[in-house]
Amino acid sequence: MDTQDNAMQNNVELSSKNQGVMLDLVRNTHSVFRREIDDWKLARLERNNPDRPRTHLMQEMYQDAMLDTHLTAVTENRILRIINKHFVIVDDKGITNPEKSQLIEKEWFFDALKFAMESVFYGYSLLHFIKDENNDIVDVKSIPRGHIIPERGIVIKNVHDEKGLLYNKFPDDLLFSSMYDTIGLLEKSAPMTILKRHSWASWDEFEQVFGMPIRIAKLGTMSDTVKKEVAGWLKTMGTASYGIFPQFADIEIKEANNRDAFNVFLKKIEAVDSQNSILINGQTMTTQDGSSHSQANVHQKTQDEITNADLKKLIFWINGKLLPMLRRLGYDISENERVDVERITDPIEKMKTDEKIMQNGYRLKTDYLERVYGVEIESVEPKEPVKEKK
Repeated sequence: MDTQDNAMQNNVELSSKNQGVMLDLVRNTHSVFRREIDDWKLARLERNNPDRPRTHLMQEMYQDAMLDTHLTAVTENRILRIINKHFVIVDDKGITNPEKSQLIEKEWFFDALKFAMESVFYGYSLLHFIKDENNDIVDVKSIPRGHIIPERGIVIKNVHDEKGLLYNKFPDDLLFSSMYDTIGLLEKSAPMTILKRHSWASWDEFEQVFGMPIRIAKLGTMSDTVKKEVAGWLKTMGTASYGIFPQFADIEIKEANNRDAFNVFLKKIEAVDSQNSILINGQTMTTQDGSSHSQANVHQKTQDEITNADLKKLIFWINGKLLPMLRRLGYDISENERVDVERITDPIEKMKTDEKIMQNGYRLKTDYLERVYGVEIESVEPKEPVKEKK
């Protein structure tokens, strides 16, 4: 770390608000061993320790849980429903400013929204904004969450350190995001994915034991040499439907009678997927098979309610944290302007509304018509009436 090393070690408050920050974190070795319920309990104890909270074990649990394909799909779906919307800069009357909206039509803005939305699941995100010499943002990265202690407002260099960098002292470089709480929904998903993985492993063992018929060789001799030779033939036979054996060898194929025991594992896996769908999206029918059209509408409405809540929380964060930072960096965004989602309406209905407005004695400005309808308008001198010849 550069000149910020003292702040990292002693929580020194830096007075220069224009001072940048370079984070030099010691990457913690990520264990590839699969987590169990006891690991989840230990991670929760460390995460909720009131005297010395630690987050790296819980975040490792979350990364392990996100290896589950279904959980990855439902979480990404919830994120994409928000960040795929078109965000624009509007004035205090809600009118879009196309030129200033280009300031946020950038890849870094898209990534910033993604990291902010990830806090719904991971509990929090700390965004590090990378700027060029003109103070223009060129990139944004998410600080590894295991190095962040939200309750103390610090970033620690090593996951076992006691002191760290106060990230609130760098408001033009580091922005903290926590959409709902600093624990995240993955705390509830992690134990379910562990149980699901157990079922997959048990199903695999069941398939190996009962999925293939058992081949039994009955021999008329007790010779160990003959036994080993016939065993070698059976092994070489593999999945082939035939084999050549001596006349004294009686080969019996015994099929398993219990053919529906796999439902025990399948139902458990489906139950875990269903619970994760309910946890993340509030329902199951938009990610799994549904039944009636009316039920699907109810489930879609539940999902829409969650989407609207996420959108409001994200817009609050943008206008309350991100936009003030952009103004401090010199972006041409006035105090009466804000970021909002572009309201897309039916152009035919919009024309009818504008027609009623004009019928009531109002005139629509050229700038408004060009912005709303995406056309260039030029005034034309009215033609003089043609005089009739006598």
